[in-house]
Amino acid sequence: MDDEVPKPKKIEYKSKRFFLSSLNTYLGHQLVQILRNDKDHPHDPNIIVGSIVESALPVPKGVRKVVDTFKMGFLQQVILDSDVIVYDINTCDLAEAEYAIKTLKMGQYEQEKIIIIVSSVMVWSDTEPKEKKAGEDEDEPLPADSEEELQQPPADDDAPAKKEYVRFSEQDYPKRRSLPQYEALRSVESLCLALNKPNLKTFILCSGILYGMGEQTFYEHFKQAWLQQSIPFYGTGKNRVPCIHVKDLALFVSKIVEKQPNQKYIFAIDHNPNPQQKKIIQEISKGVGNGKIEKRDEGVDQFLIDLRMKPTKAFDAFLEEAQDDPGEDGVVIEKFTFNWWCKEGIRANIAKIRQEFIDYHQLKPIKIFITGPPAIGKSQLAQQLSEHYNIPKISIKQLIQEYLSQTTEEVETLKSSLEDTKRTLIEEAQAAYDIEKKKRKALGLPFIKFDDSKFEAKLTDEQLLIVYKWKLMQNESQNRGFILDAFPKTYEFAKQLFLIVEGEDTEEKKISINKLILPDHIISLKGDDDKIVERLKKQSSDIYDEEILIKRLKAYRQKNLNKGFPLLLDFFKEQKIDLLDIDGFSNNVYLLNQARSYVERNGKYNNYRHLDDEAEQFRLLQKKQELAAKQKQEIEARKLRDQKELELLKLQEEEYKIKQNYAGNYEKELLDTKSLPLRQYLNDNVVPFLTEGIVEIVNQNPTDPIDFLAQFLFRRSLQKIF
Repeated sequence: MDDEVPKPKKIEYKSKRFFLSSLNTYLGHQLVQILRNDKDHPHDPNIIVGSIVESALPVPKGVRKVVDTFKMGFLQQVILDSDVIVYDINTCDLAEAEYAIKTLKMGQYEQEKIIIIVSSVMVWSDTEPKEKKAGEDEDEPLPADSEEELQQPPADDDAPAKKEYVRFSEQDYPKRRSLPQYEALRSVESLCLALNKPNLKTFILCSGILYGMGEQTFYEHFKQAWLQQSIPFYGTGKNRVPCIHVKDLALFVSKIVEKQPNQKYIFAIDHNPNPQQKKIIQEISKGVGNGKIEKRDEGVDQFLIDLRMKPTKAFDAFLEEAQDDPGEDGVVIEKFTFNWWCKEGIRANIAKIRQEFIDYHQLKPIKIFITGPPAIGKSQLAQQLSEHYNIPKISIKQLIQEYLSQTTEEVETLKSSLEDTKRTLIEEAQAAYDIEKKKRKALGLPFIKFDDSKFEAKLTDEQLLIVYKWKLMQNESQNRGFILDAFPKTYEFAKQLFLIVEGEDTEEKKISINKLILPDHIISLKGDDDKIVERLKKQSSDIYDEEILIKRLKAYRQKNLNKGFPLLLDFFKEQKIDLLDIDGFSNNVYLLNQARSYVERNGKYNNYRHLDDEAEQFRLLQKKQELAAKQKQEIEARKLRDQKELELLKLQEEEYKIKQNYAGNYEKELLDTKSLPLRQYLNDNVVPFLTEGIVEIVNQNPTDPIDFLAQFLFRRSLQKIF
């Protein structure tokens, strides 16, 4: 019987102890989420502890313990007990980070440790561009700065050569220079890079400007775009802003823990081929808002840096390794992967990032449809709800004007069709007018001059549906919602507008609901025709005269009386949407309150309403107070640390003085012991004569005491026999 080949075993799992700074921050939440493995290894999960900062965010789930960083001895012990230490120096107390680095430098430990410092490209904020040297080539071509550069004429031969620049690589980190406000970050980087212990691996993650998951730096841009406002870019906008999604930055940390690269300094930036500030802002406006941007001269530092940087290749060697096969010892190592979340950057992933922003801030669009007979008050209620919830009211006339203001091929085709229709209407009317004119002329009757300005071509039902579908799919409608005022008008119209039909054959045809544009709230205003006409008479409205209104009411009733075919409201009942039937003659305040209660029946909407300006101001005030409290806490913590360091310094100085005194006394005793014979000799043969000479000088006060002393000693030496 053949020997059975033993099955390879997977490499043995071992949990790790993590210390993370700034647990309750934008990045801290993502780090905990990616490093915790209690679901995969419930009996022996990674242990995550760390420190917190002043923040509105809570401590994320999965954290074992929050460390009190004011207890320096305890903090030191926790760091020495951890396998991986991660400090985000963009948000943490830098003094704490420096203390942790010094602890790892001076501490005694046998097990291998990893320290990862998450820094920022702002450390490079004052670095001069890297000029291209003769014969130097980029491993990847740089994109053109702009379309204008591609269209520039070639330079004259006599003109001075234009400087060419290449991207910084990670090996260029000694060249980095910082603006004054970021010097402290560079100092911490340098302190960590100087660590050199055999069982300690150090890494600096130079992070791009963070985006994604609700936003931080880009928050105001996303918010303004969501509200369909013009969003700003700064300066010329041609400066390059390296960025990275916050989930990808957390992924970098986890992959360093999994596989340690052979370089200390790593660029944690995405692979956006052309990260120009203006192009990034433009994509946010197009992908989230109305596509409008505006230039501003001043902006925050993060948007003003101009850095050409190569994305890292630190993990490429691991990705190329064949790790599926068992090694010589029969142990299978799982294949290394690096699954980017937004590898190509904001511009290529704007739809995903937009949805993250909406989900994170719980920005649900409010989609309302109001129906009812003519002149019942639909437009008035729609306007009130529009103002209250800050959502657009869609009316046919304004919608058609907005659609026709575009310059797309489809719109140009529609314009041409409308012009042809208008021309046909005018020609037909002109022909009828000419016939009538001849008759009146033959009878000697006066006639009115033909006026073609009053003729307007109307959209067909099919064209109207196209225009409405276009509007409902625009960012404004998808972000904030909409109020449909009296459209659609029939069951069939509703089907064509809200249903998606795939396939032409009866057997293969698939019908589904377009939930992106289907209203969630249906308000039906009721009212008797006689009351409507009577109210119109009292209001002296210019919109309808009585005859036209009666005709429209009659047409409405014919379409909305149950005669064996489905009615408009039946469509929404089929979709199981709750309907609000309300008397259109109710008090305006009552109508609005009833409509609001109905719309908010499942909870209030977070929709950046104008009425929430006070709440927004309160949020900003609270943020300001939190920042002030944080600064105060940092000052107190710094004072406490300074006091402790001063006390420690005094103890060290006292100990040093004691040691110095001991050493001095010892040296004196030793010198005294060695100098006894010499001292006795001087006392016997020199000191007595010097004393006599000094006494004589005092008695006689010679002009030159030194010469007098010399002569006295000479004479005395002749008298004394040694």
